[in-house]
Amino acid sequence: MNPAKSYAHLFSPLGGEGGENYRAPGQLTFLRAPHVPLETEALKAHGARYAFVGVPFDEGNVGKPGSEDGPREFRIASQEYLSYWFEFGVDLDGMAVDCGDVPMPKVNPDSARERIYRAVTTVLKAGVTPIVLGGDRSISIQVARALSDYIGADKKMGCLHFGAHLDLADSWAGEKLLSTCAMARITELPNLAAENVALVGARNSMNPKDYIDLAKERDLRFYPMFEVFDRGIDAVMQEATDKVWGGTDAQYLSFNFNVMDASAAPGVTATEPGGLEAGR
Repeated sequence: MNPAKSYAHLFSPLGGEGGENYRAPGQLTFLRAPHVPLETEALKAHGARYAFVGVPFDEGNVGKPGSEDGPREFRIASQEYLSYWFEFGVDLDGMAVDCGDVPMPKVNPDSARERIYRAVTTVLKAGVTPIVLGGDRSISIQVARALSDYIGADKKMGCLHFGAHLDLADSWAGEKLLSTCAMARITELPNLAAENVALVGARNSMNPKDYIDLAKERDLRFYPMFEVFDRGIDAVMQEATDKVWGGTDAQYLSFNFNVMDASAAPGVTATEPGGLEAGR
């Protein structure tokens, strides 16, 4: 890893604001959204519906390193785009803010995980939907835990995950909070029922038999990529969203870029061929 980049997240957000590009002084924010401190009252005062939160964490990754650069690279890449998508009639202008990055202590992953949990909780308490930019897959454990605790045991939660790997390892080298264990931990949350979980895009040999066995044991519905191709993505997504949103009070959407084909997303830490292409 480039030593100069190892601490880049400590200085994020940097760069341009308004119509300026990221080379200009000021704030570098996702889609040039206003920067708002990661504080409940500040978020309430702004009145935004969505808050981007960067989590430059790579300590739970068992694949290639580099996930910690994700939040900064997302922001840089987003400078090439506008907030309006005419195909969907969606405009995030005025609806979203960027809270910068959660500071990640390099030598204390337990402290880092607790900071992720607290950051997501802070956004939720403001009545704002967090959009968390990772970071390795293991951060999902803390994000989902924060949502589960926030809505409370008497509310139902749904989870929709896109990814090439089921991440249902009970442990990896004795550790239970790594990227390969993410869905194993998330599906243990007390208010997340199996009937409200959908896993889309699993494929290839990095889904060992113990993943499949645990999925069956917990009655989890996963849609392998061959099923997505055979039935069509529209049919699969209709069924998956019905499961996740059906009768639930809150939903957690998790997107791992390796759901995309390796040719469309070559920079992710655990690429797989045979995934979704850019047009899908």
